[in-house]
Amino acid sequence: MTRILNCIVIAVSALGFAGCGNGGQREADRSGTPEAQQMQYAEQISIDELPDALRRLKEGQMEFGFFGICSSPVACIYFMQEDGRFYIDYEAIGSDQLPYIDKIRRYAEEQGYRVVDTTYGNTPIDFDNPAQAPVLGLRIDADIDCIAKVGKQLMQTVFHNSDTTPYEIVP
Repeated sequence: MTRILNCIVIAVSALGFAGCGNGGQREADRSGTPEAQQMQYAEQISIDELPDALRRLKEGQMEFGFFGICSSPVACIYFMQEDGRFYIDYEAIGSDQLPYIDKIRRYAEEQGYRVVDTTYGNTPIDFDNPAQAPVLGLRIDADIDCIAKVGKQLMQTVFHNSDTTPYEIVP
């Protein structure tokens, strides 16, 4: 579990420093450069492809027992599973993510979802209070179709994304 949490910190930190995008250039645009031959790009999906990614997670085809979808460094939610049921976590590792904890909490309350305040024990990037980065969990205990709908609605309602917003899958 500690290894998974460390991977989350590394992924979120990388996103916070480098951003979730790649400046609009894909590998096909840069394939002739030495950097392109060494760089790996995150898988990109549309929100309508989320159920397929969740199926891969359920079938153990993802590198870890969870994954996140990110449209920007602040708009990154993680899908976790336990016994074939899914839930969503949001970790505020940077100060620019802290306001979204309250926004997601309000969204969850409006929808009647149970929320859990927790932490993975990760150290925040640029704030000291709290000493550990807060995590807000939406304990929906949903199947693939339901959690995909919740994830889509959350990204559209809280982060103002559209049906055409591209997402990177991150560990």
